[in-house]
Amino acid sequence: MTALADRLLDALARSAATRYGGEVVSELEHALQCAELAREGGADEELQLACLLHDVGRYAVDQSLVSDTTERTPVGSSARGHHEVGAELLAPWVPERVAWCVRMHADAKRYLCATEPEYFERLSPVSRHTLRLQGGVMSPSDTARFAEHRWLRDALALRRWDDQAKVMGRTTRSLEDWTPTIRRCMQP
Repeated sequence: MTALADRLLDALARSAATRYGGEVVSELEHALQCAELAREGGADEELQLACLLHDVGRYAVDQSLVSDTTERTPVGSSARGHHEVGAELLAPWVPERVAWCVRMHADAKRYLCATEPEYFERLSPVSRHTLRLQGGVMSPSDTARFAEHRWLRDALALRRWDDQAKVMGRTTRSLEDWTPTIRRCMQP
């Protein structure tokens, strides 16, 4: 267990050198800001962890396996969205709710675009681009099905914090401050 937590912490630390898509913050800054917003918003520890790790599929896996963070996916590739790849990486080690929220944070964006027309207008250009790669605005039938899930509110909260976590220079706790949370929430 400690080995996986250490590998995640190392991947997060290394993500400080990578810009978060076309945004003004690094992958690490984005993760820390999202988790900080969740903490400030009164989220419990599991949801804070989901916010911290929601983009693990962007920085902790081979990006040739990921279809929504690169401009071109090789023809015939079995690449999938970073949210799917990341959730599968985490699923054996974190509570089910954490993995589900990681998996659904892209679908939450699709859902919000379908249910709140003004939401799309608030998306950054990069987020609008990835929306297309992630399937576009959710269909009415998928929207109705998603709305029934017991953790819908958590996924939507994560999504909104995700959207806000792109501010250059925003003060957050350090990665070291989040280490105990990662270690505590990771399970064998």
